[in-house]
Amino acid sequence: MKIFLMPYEEKYHFSSKDLRYINEDPTLQPFYKYKPEIPSFTEVIQDKKIEFISDKRKLLKAVLIKQYSEMPEDDLAKMQVERLGNENTFTVTTAHQPCLMTGPLYVIYKAISTINLARKLNLNYPDFHFVPMFISGGEDHDLEETNHFHLFGKKIQWKTEQTGPVGRMETEGINEILQAIEQMSGNSPFSSQLNSLLNDAYKNASNYGAFFRNILAKLFHETGLLILNMDEKVLKKAAIPIFRDELIKHSSQIIVNQTQEELEKIGFGQQAYAREINLFYFHENKRLRIEREADNFAIVDSDIKFSEAEILSLLEKHPERFSPNVVIRPLYQEALLPNLAYVGGGGEISYWLERKRQFEHFNINFPVLLRRNTVFWLDHICSKSLNQLSLETIDIFDDLDQLINSFVLKEAEEEISLNEEKQQLAVIFKHIAEKANQLEASIYKTIKAEEAKHQKSIDHLEHKLLKAKKQQLEVSLNKLRKTHSKIFPNSKPQERFDNFIMYYLRLGPNFIEVLMEHLDPFSKEIILFQEED
Repeated sequence: MKIFLMPYEEKYHFSSKDLRYINEDPTLQPFYKYKPEIPSFTEVIQDKKIEFISDKRKLLKAVLIKQYSEMPEDDLAKMQVERLGNENTFTVTTAHQPCLMTGPLYVIYKAISTINLARKLNLNYPDFHFVPMFISGGEDHDLEETNHFHLFGKKIQWKTEQTGPVGRMETEGINEILQAIEQMSGNSPFSSQLNSLLNDAYKNASNYGAFFRNILAKLFHETGLLILNMDEKVLKKAAIPIFRDELIKHSSQIIVNQTQEELEKIGFGQQAYAREINLFYFHENKRLRIEREADNFAIVDSDIKFSEAEILSLLEKHPERFSPNVVIRPLYQEALLPNLAYVGGGGEISYWLERKRQFEHFNINFPVLLRRNTVFWLDHICSKSLNQLSLETIDIFDDLDQLINSFVLKEAEEEISLNEEKQQLAVIFKHIAEKANQLEASIYKTIKAEEAKHQKSIDHLEHKLLKAKKQQLEVSLNKLRKTHSKIFPNSKPQERFDNFIMYYLRLGPNFIEVLMEHLDPFSKEIILFQEED
């Protein structure tokens, strides 16, 4: 296995906003509190200690004990839960909605980046203890985002008529997908191990969110990772002050909009739309928006209306019926966790940058924001193809059209290049121009126009030769396209398209172990793993 470290650049499909945070653009500094580096944790530990009260620790611990009672035994996880009761124990978190078979690869990378962050902090701050935590966002209701994954280029989708929060959905129909995976596993030496892992996760799952959680728990068994579902009545009850403000004062919309206006001035467009009320209401298995209508509160897409007194009374009695959207979800998380850092992708970091003043308003400490690791894998077939094509590993990341043209030119530059002919043509027209100047200077423009016309004709002929050579090299070019598509399947970075299963079938548990060994959330480089030819 070869490992390459590459700088973050736009050609690897990263947005300019993402790159600006990674490269510590000074214009962004007013929008976050701590630099994403290890020394920052000296300050953030003290700040969080002042804010976070022991009652919240007891509440968090009780919720985790309840949730872990439904899961397979994990001694280290149990120990981590116990340690959360100590005032010197803190969390570092990441989050994602429950996706089918964990969804795209980057979900795995988020988890491992967070685990390795905790490990690094435990080494650097031995007087404290740090627990990696994965928050499962089961309240999201966008099933289209979470009901599919890609395996060997094929889209596999869970079809269900259920509505409402994805995490609460029943798992009917998942067994058919597990059977399809088993059939697609082929003769892999790890197919039995993988299918056992997935089937065990399914059998012990009370709902879709639990199925997702169980897969993560099995993949990261004994790593210390805790998985938390925040769709709990007791947690919502503790967040009532935030929800009440959202209903009555609408502070989040005002503050976030102001921040977004400032970010737009430095080229950062709006990442998340802040509504007047950034809460949903659960009704009949649906997650519906709440809107203010004069003196009442209307539940969108229903006939339900509440007066102010009624909705506040309902909030006190049934906080579990209220659900934060993306604008106040970070507040909800950070208010109830002894958390120091959030690990996320570029899009997530962008919407967290809109939140700092919102956190200040609610007296909740703003965490360190760390960019999760980005990873690419080249399997042994790709490595063999690169060798056969005489390409360097780094070459395969170029734009495909540019890569093809460069390859053809390199393979047949003398055959198709007309540079010499272009130079000869320029010499001929230079001599003609010199003669014309002696007779009639006004003819010069006509001569230059004719020269440009002929040069354009040669360019056209050169393009024709290039096209002919491409046809001659079609076998090699198909191999090149196939290799490029392994890195950018469906024109997306591998980590945003592929699922972990195809890598686990090839590498087994070693897939996770290699990632655990090499991912570092403080790194500012992309990691490329290249399997030997």
